[in-house]
Amino acid sequence: MIAVLSVPYDMLSPVIATIRRTPVARMIRHLDEELYVQYGGLCVYGGTDCPEFRDGESEALHYTATLRLEAWDAEPPAPGSSWRPVDQHTFTAVTGVIQMGVMDDSGRDFLIGPPFFEYGLTAHVNVPDVTRWLFRFWPIRDVFDPLVHMNPRAPIGSAPPQEPCRVPVPVTTAGQWAAMRPEMYRLPGSGTHLMAMLLPGLVDGDPVSSGLNPDDVGTFRIPHEEHDLRDKGTGGTYRMWRWERETPDGDPEDGNLLIGRIVHLRDAHGRRVLASGIVTLLGRDGRCWLVRDAEPHEAARVVCSEATWPD
Repeated sequence: MIAVLSVPYDMLSPVIATIRRTPVARMIRHLDEELYVQYGGLCVYGGTDCPEFRDGESEALHYTATLRLEAWDAEPPAPGSSWRPVDQHTFTAVTGVIQMGVMDDSGRDFLIGPPFFEYGLTAHVNVPDVTRWLFRFWPIRDVFDPLVHMNPRAPIGSAPPQEPCRVPVPVTTAGQWAAMRPEMYRLPGSGTHLMAMLLPGLVDGDPVSSGLNPDDVGTFRIPHEEHDLRDKGTGGTYRMWRWERETPDGDPEDGNLLIGRIVHLRDAHGRRVLASGIVTLLGRDGRCWLVRDAEPHEAARVVCSEATWPD
C-alpha cells in the first residue's frame, strides 16, 4: 500500500511562488578558441581593466590552450566535476565585445552582452587535461556613467571641455539589449546563421554583427574615409554624420539614420544636407563601417552624454 501525503496548498504556495520567481540561467552563445599560452597567463581584453588568470596547480608555461568561452544571461550553475575552478572576477566591459589574450596576441571577438555593464567571470580548467579552459561571462548590472565613460578628451592645444551638467542617467536591464536576445534563424548548437547559409550576402555572416542585430533590422554601410570610427568599438553606440541628398519630406533616401536625427547644415546649391543620427557599430565590412540605427535605450545613453557634456 502506498501512503499519499496531503499538504495544504497554503503551505506550498510560497514555495511555488519562489520557484517561479527564480530565474534559470541560460547560455546565449559560445566560442571555441585556441591560443598559444606563454608563461602560463591568460587575460581578458575589452574591459576597463584586464583580468588575468593563471593555473597555480599547473607547471605548464608554454602550451596551446583550448578555450571555451560562454556568455550567459545570469550566473550559471557549476560546470561539473570534470572542471576545476581557478578564479572568479568582476569587471566592466566597454562595448560588450571581448577577446582572450596571451602576451601581445589575442583571439577572436566574442560578444558577451551589453556595453558598460559589470560582468561576472569564472575560469575553470579541465581535470584530465589542464590545457583546456572554460570561461563563463554573465551581466550583473548596468554601470554606465557619462562622467566616466563618455568624458570627451580635449585635443592637444585646445581648451578643456566645460564643466559637466548633472542630468538623469538612464539605467537598463541586460534583457533590454540586443546582445542578450535569442538570434533569429540560428541552428541549435551550430553557431551559424541559417539565413547566411541559405541566402549568402543578405545577412552579415559575422557572429558578433549578427549577435548585435538579432532581429535583422536594416543595416547600412559608411565608407571609413567619410567618418572616422577608428577609435570606436564594435558593440558601442555613437552619433555619426553624413552628407545626404536633400529630399522633399526631409527623410533620408535609404530610410536610415533616423534615431536622434539632426540636420546641421544645408547646401542649397548642391541640394545636400549634413545630418547626424545615433547608430550602433556592428563591425567592419571591407572598407566600410557596418552600422544600424540605435535602439531607444542605446540612443538614450548618447543623448545623456551629450547633455552632460554640451560642448
